[in-house]
Amino acid sequence: MISKQKIKFITSLRHNKYRLKYNSFIAEGHHVVNDFINSHFEVTSVFATKSWINSNYKSTLFNKSQIVQIVTNQEMAQISCLKSPSNVLAVISRLKSNFDYSSISHSLIALDGISDPGNLGTIIRTADWFGVKQIFLSQDCVDVFNPKVVQATMGSLSRVHICKLSLKDFLLNLKELKYISYGACLSGTSIYSVKTETKSVFVFGSESHGISSEVSQILDHKILIPGKNQDVDSLNVSVAFGIILSEFV
Repeated sequence: MISKQKIKFITSLRHNKYRLKYNSFIAEGHHVVNDFINSHFEVTSVFATKSWINSNYKSTLFNKSQIVQIVTNQEMAQISCLKSPSNVLAVISRLKSNFDYSSISHSLIALDGISDPGNLGTIIRTADWFGVKQIFLSQDCVDVFNPKVVQATMGSLSRVHICKLSLKDFLLNLKELKYISYGACLSGTSIYSVKTETKSVFVFGSESHGISSEVSQILDHKILIPGKNQDVDSLNVSVAFGIILSEFV
């Protein structure tokens, strides 16, 4: 049986203040948990039903038996964040988001004020599809280890490094390194007629307000995805992200 204390600890990780306090987050589902187990993240404990362990133990958990605990379907329902609980849940240590400018690539992605967990998770998953290894977030973006974000990434968070920082300072430092910034906006130059520089950073703003004014003032170019129906005022940010990455990255 899983103890009441452990249930309380796991469910507390649904909230950011406890994820920070315990330096941990949760991931659920076979594919997501398996990706974290096989990544550079430290998986500290795994809770799984007997049926899942019987089907996946040898192929998934290797020699990690000391961190595995069998739980019943009822216990899994108590600790799961999902409406339909999966058969496996893992507690994972958060990674520090430090980086150094010497390690960044030529094409960079920056997100400004993304607040919807589903959008952020979809963006991370899309970035992973296009081979993006690192994304930079403004401090007011939703927590990347929010369970809804983790779930929406479908395991991609185990491969894409996320760094939260002062986006304004970051972009100013990139200017010193001769990077050219392109902001996705509702007005500007069509992405199909823009020729980007080798050292580029693409900036995407929040769902409701777009790119903040302080960041907008730093941008070198504003770009847009041209549409044919003027009755549609904007695209979902994760959809716009995929279209722009497909064009440039």
